[in-house]
Amino acid sequence: MQLLGLNEDSEGSLPASRFPERASTYFCDKCGEDITEHFCMSRGHGSPPLGPPTFYCECGERYLSGTREWDHLAPNEKRRSLGLLKIIGLFILPFITTVTAAAVGIYEHNRALTAAGTILTVLTAPLSLLSAPWLLQVRNIVASIYRTRVSNRQR
Repeated sequence: MQLLGLNEDSEGSLPASRFPERASTYFCDKCGEDITEHFCMSRGHGSPPLGPPTFYCECGERYLSGTREWDHLAPNEKRRSLGLLKIIGLFILPFITTVTAAAVGIYEHNRALTAAGTILTVLTAPLSLLSAPWLLQVRNIVASIYRTRVSNRQR
């Protein structure tokens, strides 16, 4: 393992102060609590993980979480993340259109439009399900903006 430059300890437990070194679990330096779930490793060239940049353990110890807020991203990172909205639109727009056609067909008592809308809705539903991961990213963006702009104002 050492010939490959891999550290055998990197997959075990590490104190949280050593984050972002890779480990399977991180524990608080002060109280020893397992706080692994509060850390987020970078995902390479993808959009950066969004969330509060700091985490406080129950004992009061402060750690960097590996995430950033929307307001702290560079303009090109924001532009790349907002480009996801176009992809979501491409996946969801056909589904919304066919559901609307089926609903109009039902409302107008038009059997042909109802049948066509229903069949196309069933065919486009799997396509719209592909957008679920991107919808989660949009939720993360909205939550980050809320945390930095709205909740800070209320304090």
